[in-house]
Amino acid sequence: MSFENPMTRISFRLAPLALALLAALPQAHADTAPTTSEAAALGELKATTLALIDALVEQGLLTRAKADELLRRAKAAGDAVAAGSPAPLPAETGWGAPRSVVRVPYLSDSTRARIKDEVRNEVLIAAREEGWTDGRRLPGWLRSVSIDGDIRVRAQDEMFANDNVAPEIFHAQTDSPAWAPDLTNTRNDRQRATLRARVGFHAKASDSFSGTVRLATGSTTGSPTSESVTAGNDGNRFSIGVDRASVRWEPLQGNRLDAGRMGVPFDGSDLTWPDDMGLDGLAGHGELDMASGLYGFATAGGFALSEFANSQKDKALVGGQLGLDWAFGDAWQLRVAAGAYNFRNVQGVRENELPPTGALAGVAPYQNSAYPAAIRQKGNTLINLNAPTSTAAPVWGLASRFKPVDLSLSLTARHYNPYEVNFSFHVVKNTGFDNDDIQRRAGTTAVADLKDKTLGYQARLQFGHAKLIEPGQWQVFAAFRHLERDAWIDAYTDTTWHLGGTNYKGFSVGGQYAFDNKATLGLRFTSTRNLDDNVRFLSIPGDPSSISGNLSSAPLKIDVLQLETNLKF
Repeated sequence: MSFENPMTRISFRLAPLALALLAALPQAHADTAPTTSEAAALGELKATTLALIDALVEQGLLTRAKADELLRRAKAAGDAVAAGSPAPLPAETGWGAPRSVVRVPYLSDSTRARIKDEVRNEVLIAAREEGWTDGRRLPGWLRSVSIDGDIRVRAQDEMFANDNVAPEIFHAQTDSPAWAPDLTNTRNDRQRATLRARVGFHAKASDSFSGTVRLATGSTTGSPTSESVTAGNDGNRFSIGVDRASVRWEPLQGNRLDAGRMGVPFDGSDLTWPDDMGLDGLAGHGELDMASGLYGFATAGGFALSEFANSQKDKALVGGQLGLDWAFGDAWQLRVAAGAYNFRNVQGVRENELPPTGALAGVAPYQNSAYPAAIRQKGNTLINLNAPTSTAAPVWGLASRFKPVDLSLSLTARHYNPYEVNFSFHVVKNTGFDNDDIQRRAGTTAVADLKDKTLGYQARLQFGHAKLIEPGQWQVFAAFRHLERDAWIDAYTDTTWHLGGTNYKGFSVGGQYAFDNKATLGLRFTSTRNLDDNVRFLSIPGDPSSISGNLSSAPLKIDVLQLETNLKF
């Protein structure tokens, strides 16, 4: 929704009037030789009219080119009148259609006052009826601001299998390696309503420089990949935070530099980059035309994840991607992208000594490599970072380093206008997994037999309208996903599939229908289950300390049904 300065409408009403007045001035001289007082009045009227045109230009309601054209037409009309031929006046909203000519031999004081009152009253009536804002109080830069947003209300049913391992079994883990120690519910079905609301402000300072600020619901300390909030908080209000705040320099179309908090700049899917996720840092994107219908693109960026005041081992993400976009045949489009990423300093490192005390407490860096419980979901292999002699509750860190590479492909067929078919495939492989490195950082041989489970892939098929804007438009889709436990950092995963995290496989089907302008109704069913790495898990019911085997293979089946309505503006 673009912000429209209401005074623009006034300009369309005043500009024709200004032209009429200017055209009338030469006629007054041609028909009757004016007296000294009449000449002064005509001069005043001409000066007033020219000042009106200049004011319209200064307020940005009329361009200088349009103003010059206005004066040129006025002069031409006046010359025609002076020569004795009638001159057409401009149409109400344009300059093309002629009207009947009104010859004004002389504009008396009463006539000028009447015209002034009529224009004022017309503007005031229109402003009252159409709810205009006084344009004199609007700063000029506001005319370059646009606003958009969306509101989504969702009903969600989370269904757990009865033979899932009880959550206390996961909670009982204290030694390396460990999996999903934060699970609180694995067997009790849950029904809830969620809400997501976002509003974005986009300002264009020039042809090449712009900025964006977006506010959104969602926790500022919890999951970084979801902006939804659960309804039912004792009547309290929802939290609102700054979800986007970035500036963009784009000197050439398709070649840009973004800085601040932005959406993920890389191609891919929600296998690795959830829709709600944002990144803080710097990203550059460039495009190059290679042939008719074919262009290449490159994206690179660096982003802060965790910054420490007392350590130089900040956590960060750096990555780059190369791709091709090819429109071929009559209705085919292929887009392919390959990327490589490095999550720096996210791997856990076990401490050798107990926490600093005395003057060093809180000053010397300690357990900065911890994987915060507030953001982690489930699936990744974890190690205990406490010193060997510590008796404190476990502090968990990521066992693997994360240096994933990925390949994404999207093929679209538009043979069935207005419908299109899209097939996409996305695969990711974490190349940072190294058993020897994990054993060294974990300080225990218990991780020596860890298997390399670092592959993830997703295939998705969609059919329907490309966009859901007008009533009656629709889309349906089906997807299959396989995501191993250390293929991707589980904190940065979609929260619908398996209710977040890694180490599962399953499918998702659904669709959306536009029942009004930019308003849709959606239904989606997702079914997932834990992957089994052939390390048998055993436990005695009712005895959390009796576990043996690998909790990564423990049964965990989850079905999720979502019904939602979404309004965009």
